[in-house]
Amino acid sequence: MTSRDVINYLNVEGMDKLYKKFEKYFTEVDTWADRFATGDLLNEYELSQALDRMTGIYIRFHIIAEALDSYKTNKELDFKVKAFRDAEAKEKKPTISQIEEEARASSKDLRTYRGDFQAYSDACEKAIITCQARLKRLTVESGAKGINFTGDVNSPAVQARPAPTPVPTKGTPINQDVGWNN
Repeated sequence: MTSRDVINYLNVEGMDKLYKKFEKYFTEVDTWADRFATGDLLNEYELSQALDRMTGIYIRFHIIAEALDSYKTNKELDFKVKAFRDAEAKEKKPTISQIEEEARASSKDLRTYRGDFQAYSDACEKAIITCQARLKRLTVESGAKGINFTGDVNSPAVQARPAPTPVPTKGTPINQDVGWNN
């Protein structure tokens, strides 16, 4: 859905229908937020699923929020232009601050809806970052343990380590380092 599609949908269907159309995504973000809050996302599959879902929802909500912001700005501008023209037609001197306040008041619902889409978009962005960090940590931990590793085997954290040097116990001779001169 492009910005133009959002504007067309607003003009044809209205803001309430747009909001209701994406209400299931608001609910889904809330569901994932509850799972993050309770620490219920522990395995790689669920984190990958959350990452995919949050990314898709973020993309939709971000586009809608930006489209609503430009739509709101244009509506306010249209209101101001109309108010100035009406004042000129009546040969009255317009009060700029009053017209600006009325223009803002005329778009208050758009600001509220845009705020919801923007807030949920921001929440998705934070969830994406969290999923990426947890997935990376799980991958590195799995590699370090040598269990079900799917990451980069050239990473220093997962390369084979040299066998530890045995610690001498009492009564066993210590092997001296052999140098070039011996």
